Order: sequence, then C-alpha cells, then structure tokens
Amino acid sequence: MNILILEDNSSIMSLMRLILKPLGHKLLHATTAEEALGRFAESDRNVDLLIADVNLPMSSGPRVALKLRSALPRLRIILTSGYPPGMWNDQDNADYNELPSDCVMTLQKPFLPAALLDSVHRSIGDASKAARR
Repeated sequence: MNILILEDNSSIMSLMRLILKPLGHKLLHATTAEEALGRFAESDRNVDLLIADVNLPMSSGPRVALKLRSALPRLRIILTSGYPPGMWNDQDNADYNELPSDCVMTLQKPFLPAALLDSVHRSIGDASKAARR
C-alpha cells in the first residue's frame, strides 16, 4: 500500500514511519499541504491512503484530502488531531463533512501505535471491500 503522510510534527512523522515502514508500506511524507500535493503528483496519483494532520500551517488536512480525493476518488483518508472533530474550526469541519463518510476516519492524538495500525488496517479493509463490489 502507498501511504502519503502529511504531518508537520517531526516526532509524530518519525513515529508513523517507524510503525508503518516495517509492514512493507511505501511511505511518502510531507510537512506542508503544498509538499503533499507535489508528492501526490510525483507519484502519478499512486496513493492508496492519506494520513493527514488537521492543523497545518497555511492549510489543513481536510482541505488537502478534498483536493486529493477529487483527483483520486478511491483514496482512503485518516485525519489526525489532538481534538475531536466537534472542536475543529468551522472550515475544517465543513471540509471534513464534504468528504464521503465511507472513505474517512479520524484518529485522535496522542495515539498508541496499535491505534494507528488498527486505523490503517480498517482503511485497507474498507478499500478492498469496495473494490470487490
């Protein structure tokens, strides 16, 4: 699976790489929305899962998710935040609510490695079920 990680906190980015890389996933990483869009384009849209922080400098994970999903409708999304969606700002909530509920899940920080793995596995499972239909 090809996973694009959009996270501006280097410690969290390192943790995600340590957890996901040994499982054989190909990881692309970005610290800004612009960089994530560039990595997506460089990969020829070959991304299965976006894991994105909600709060980013100059943008947000939900906004990037909407852009990528419009280009790649099969994209699965995990949004990470220190706050539950009800506490996000109005624009982030609006963007989140525009995403199809069957393609997106949230993961609250701080998270345990098992919670990240569970979210990724559930995303993979949802994607493979949709592909079989």
